[in-house]
Amino acid sequence: MNAYRISCCWLLALAFTVVTSSVSNAQDLTGVKCILNGKKAAKASASVDYQGGKVYFCCGNCVKAFTADMKLKDKAKYTTKANHQLVVTGQFTQKGCPISGSAVDASKVAEIGGTEVAFCCGNCLGKVNKAEGLEAKAALVFSKAAFAKGFEKKKAEVDLESLNCIIMKKRKVVEGKSVDYKDGKVYFCCGRCVKKYSGAPAKFETLANHQLVASGQYQQIGCPISGGDVDEDQAVVVGGVTVKLCCDKCKAKVEGAASEEAKIDLVFGEKRFAKAFSK
Repeated sequence: MNAYRISCCWLLALAFTVVTSSVSNAQDLTGVKCILNGKKAAKASASVDYQGGKVYFCCGNCVKAFTADMKLKDKAKYTTKANHQLVVTGQFTQKGCPISGSAVDASKVAEIGGTEVAFCCGNCLGKVNKAEGLEAKAALVFSKAAFAKGFEKKKAEVDLESLNCIIMKKRKVVEGKSVDYKDGKVYFCCGRCVKKYSGAPAKFETLANHQLVASGQYQQIGCPISGGDVDEDQAVVVGGVTVKLCCDKCKAKVEGAASEEAKIDLVFGEKRFAKAFSK
């Protein structure tokens, strides 16, 4: 009976609805379940930084349990499930065969826990197909070593047509006119603006932070005023970006700013950006 319950919990935890990562202010968690309690939906407010992305849970207790488990390193028991969720949520994408590390053959595909995975050849695909049960299949594909061979963090897809230069604000940005910034990129309309920014980057820090969010390279993880969990009903559009606050008081503070520039300064200034937004 105990073995049956463990198996059921594993199946529930892996039986996610496949969702695609959207370029927006928050990770799309539609259909995603907590990796510890597969019966409950994962929440944006209950997450842990992991492998350059985020793993989502149903509650703080599961967050604590996962954090404690990760300290066990190679003996951690939730690594495979966490890696699987990174792929399901679109934060990681496939780069090679998780069995061999070689380039994949698009015709050699298996569905594993709601996620399609490609392999390099029939032999590698056969190993997965022959594995008995979802837990064994997932271990072959999403365990630590296999995950490193087969998957990598997905690069943010930036819609340049929607972005204006942070210096020449009425002009659209141009591909190739950019500067590396906070593990992302800030885009400009021309080389002169790149040069101007590079000469005094601190001067444009707030506008650069705003563009990281507007371009989908960073997402919101908390209220920029208090640092607390956000309330979906407490939202304000700031510089074309929908920003969620934790309460009506924080919302009123942003709405009460004297100008749009003042709102951007209030939300995307360095200290508040650091506590409210994440890569």
